[in-house]
Amino acid sequence: MQDSILKLFIDDINDIREYIKYIDLVNDIEISNRISDDESLVKFREHLHSFGVSKKLFEYKSITISLYGILEKYIGQWILEYVSQLPKIVSSYSDFSEKFREDHFNLSVKLLSLIGESKSSKYENIKRESVLARLSSCIDSPINYELNGDAFYLHSGNLKHSKIVEALNHLDIQLTNRLKAVGQRPGGFLSGGPSNIASKGDELFKLIDDLVARRNDIAHGENIDNILNITEFSDYVNFLESYGRAVFQTLVERKNQYESEYLYKKIDNVKGIYKSGSVLCFEIENNEIRIGDYIIVKLQDGGFLKKEILEIEKDNIKFHNLLITNLENIGVNLGGGLSNGQIFFLRKSSN
Repeated sequence: MQDSILKLFIDDINDIREYIKYIDLVNDIEISNRISDDESLVKFREHLHSFGVSKKLFEYKSITISLYGILEKYIGQWILEYVSQLPKIVSSYSDFSEKFREDHFNLSVKLLSLIGESKSSKYENIKRESVLARLSSCIDSPINYELNGDAFYLHSGNLKHSKIVEALNHLDIQLTNRLKAVGQRPGGFLSGGPSNIASKGDELFKLIDDLVARRNDIAHGENIDNILNITEFSDYVNFLESYGRAVFQTLVERKNQYESEYLYKKIDNVKGIYKSGSVLCFEIENNEIRIGDYIIVKLQDGGFLKKEILEIEKDNIKFHNLLITNLENIGVNLGGGLSNGQIFFLRKSSN
């Protein structure tokens, strides 16, 4: 999961903010020039007044549909990207949970059916032969397998929070619980919220569901009675960005968890954490470690973060890299955020 994918999502969100700012500026120009007799401004005012109600409705529909489109587009892309990474981490298909394998099979069969129906352009570029080949690889060659990422994201058009939860549940991710954990971290979108967040469910994400409901009313041609003012959209825009960031982070951390199990090994003998949670000291043997490598940290809330190694020190001497055979004590600077109760994982040596 690359930060560049998240950046595209944030850029699209910011484009909506800029559009809202533009609308505000247009409205401010009209208000501040109501008594001007400049010909161009007179025509401008007359034009705005002639379709004022229609303009407001058009802006409402445009922003609502655009926000929903961002939600649907990027949730789908992130799921596909996440699934594409798994065969590079999990060496054998049989290592996945029985539920994951069963869901992958059933959803692949459903994908084949949808391709055969030819009812949606969404599946035009997906070949049945490719779907079957990937599914067959999981059975015939589980050590050299491919997954049908498209199978995990079949439905669109009504992506309420519960639907996104359902999609990620097929990937063995309990989304609501993970969003609560991510959201309550310092600076998270649920930090500073009610003290009973742990007991709450989908109501925490009601702005997402309300956005979807508004989009559905527009798409189905319903009469629109409750139009949001431009200023009211800020809550939806801000929440969508925070929600999207948290979903992305949840997928990243689940990938990190897989890496900690298959590509990394647990650091069993941690000697201590120093310099205000920046430096981790531990014993290491039969491994190579470099500046720029990562250590995976399992947080107390169940999340898995990657911390880049910024400095390496042994016997008060700093190194760019160390090849260690015998048991040694070393310290690594990970930039902060370390505390007692966390579990640490070091990437296995390729040698």
